[in-house]
Amino acid sequence: MPKMNRKTTGFSGLTLALSLLFSVTGRAQDTWSLQRCVAHALEQNLTIQQAKASYQLADLSERQAKAARLPSVNGNVNLGEQYGRTIDPTTNTFVNTGITFNSMSLNANVPLFTGGRIQRSIDAAKLDAQASQADLEHARNTLALQVAQAYLTVLLAEEQLANTQSQLALSQNQQKNTLQLIDAGNLPAGDRFNGMAQIARDEQAVIAAENNLELSYLTLKQLLQLEPEVQMVLEKPAVGTPSSDYEVLQLIDVYETAMAAQPNLKAASFRVKGAERNVGVAKAAYYPTLSLFGNLSANYSSQFKTFAPTGAFDTVFQNILLNGSEIQVGFPQPQIGSSEIPYLKQLDQTFGQAVGLNLSIPIYQNGRTRLSVERAKLGVLNAQLQHNQVRQQLKNDIQVAIANVRSAKKQMEAAQKTLEATQLAFENAEKRYQIGASNAFERSTARNSFDIASNNLSVAKYDYLFKIKVLEFYLGKPIAPEQK
Repeated sequence: MPKMNRKTTGFSGLTLALSLLFSVTGRAQDTWSLQRCVAHALEQNLTIQQAKASYQLADLSERQAKAARLPSVNGNVNLGEQYGRTIDPTTNTFVNTGITFNSMSLNANVPLFTGGRIQRSIDAAKLDAQASQADLEHARNTLALQVAQAYLTVLLAEEQLANTQSQLALSQNQQKNTLQLIDAGNLPAGDRFNGMAQIARDEQAVIAAENNLELSYLTLKQLLQLEPEVQMVLEKPAVGTPSSDYEVLQLIDVYETAMAAQPNLKAASFRVKGAERNVGVAKAAYYPTLSLFGNLSANYSSQFKTFAPTGAFDTVFQNILLNGSEIQVGFPQPQIGSSEIPYLKQLDQTFGQAVGLNLSIPIYQNGRTRLSVERAKLGVLNAQLQHNQVRQQLKNDIQVAIANVRSAKKQMEAAQKTLEATQLAFENAEKRYQIGASNAFERSTARNSFDIASNNLSVAKYDYLFKIKVLEFYLGKPIAPEQK
């Protein structure tokens, strides 16, 4: 009978919705389970990609902080021309001619004592990386919950569409019965128009349900970064009834579990500890720094030359007084020649080395260190306030989640009773109408009440299931458990 089909349709929503809470066996190639939807979203969602990038940046910062312990080595090479009165880099003497010069140096520096700045910076960077990792985990959990909600919304929309289609089929069947009764003379001819109006309303409801289903699929596809034209069929396995133990949970029980399980609370805790390390980093500027340095250098100059006799002689004449008479006497003078020293030989001759200790003592820095310390302390206070805010928000959210589960279950139970009552009323109105004891308006009113009650029960069941899923989220349970 049609009324029995309506009753079955009204209860099929629970079968569809509970797929969010339990694993299933088997999946067609073109079917999307909740597990598959969550996995795809975690891989493709842009928010998750940004969170991953932030974690990678924090990890690089930690590695960079650790690298500050290692020596630093720098090489310098200069090549150019000097004009006017300049200093020859190879002889350190003033020259007035143009010089082509080339200097090279290799400098190394090893930190020995930095007032604890390096170690505290490493600790702060490590805590920041842990906080970023917790942020990534929180983003993944939040996205999984959003996907579960969208998944559930699609299932609800499919259930509502099935209900409206069943209602339309029933109206069409009732219209046939009405026409038969009119032809037999048991009903007035005007009752056919009531049936036509009901069919029109049901057709409108089917169109609205189809539009709602399309929008629900669109929301899910957007979370999964899928194009709108991608065809999806959601998994609809048969499962049991969810546990009712959640209604007896107390705030303290859920809160203590969530304190250890929620990654956003872990991230806030890591940031408080990291801010405390940053205070030590700022205070390290009060202390002297000691480092070991080494230096290698060599120079080249176009004016760096070597001088030597050529083997030839010049005669130099000089007037002298001999026996009262001045005579001119010639003296042999050896010729001196110059030649440019080869490039590599110059580098060898000017090669120098240096090693030593460098001690830097801060005396007066315009109050910058003190202000940095105060700023770091304010960073600790701000991190603590954010941590307390996250804890308080978590407690508030858990209170709301527990209340929502209890309220949703009561709403579902009330909707169940309403459906049973309206079903009996509709069945009675149908029987009365068949024997001519009531009119079409009374039957239509009873049927509309039953339709509304059936839809409300489907909504209440899905709402209850999602509220349970939210509470499980705070209990640290996975949104989409792995399939067995």
